Amino acid sequence: ISPADTGSIPHSQPPKEGFRPYTSADFCEAYRTGQTTPLEVAKRIIAAVESSNQAQPPLRAVVQMHTEDILQQAESSTKRWKAQKPIGPLDGVPVSVKAELDQIGYGTTVGTSFLGKSPATQDATPVAKLREAGALLIGKTNMHEIGMGVTGLNLHHGAPRNPYRTDSYTGGSSSGSAA
Repeated sequence: ISPADTGSIPHSQPPKEGFRPYTSADFCEAYRTGQTTPLEVAKRIIAAVESSNQAQPPLRAVVQMHTEDILQQAESSTKRWKAQKPIGPLDGVPVSVKAELDQIGYGTTVGTSFLGKSPATQDATPVAKLREAGALLIGKTNMHEIGMGVTGLNLHHGAPRNPYRTDSYTGGSSSGSAA
């Protein structure tokens, strides 16, 4: 997600060179000062994911996303921030979940075409801890099938692309997370 996609979120420290992604501290400061809200960020993320998956070639970083759930999480977080009662330093901070971890409401495909036919009914422990901390769970990221490869190429869900060089794959098992 680029700065244009997330709005005017200030960086906690200026970058030394090149692109520096936002930190949880950057999001918290923007929420605390009213520069943006978790709901505004969620809407921009949803639009960015949809746009990136319609691009040619598609980015295919996020392969499962439930917009209603994301917006509900963001609305709750926005209310907490407006009441000046955030859960903690991850409240409203966008986090994606790799396709190999259970997340309530999402199929756990592990990058395959045959697993994850039914949605998970429980969160994996790390996902549950993120949810408890108020993190904005934005969906499932692509991965190399069963994590058994280094290219990141996934024939079932599409090849995650390097967002800076779309003719290249991101590589690794966590290819969607890398994108």
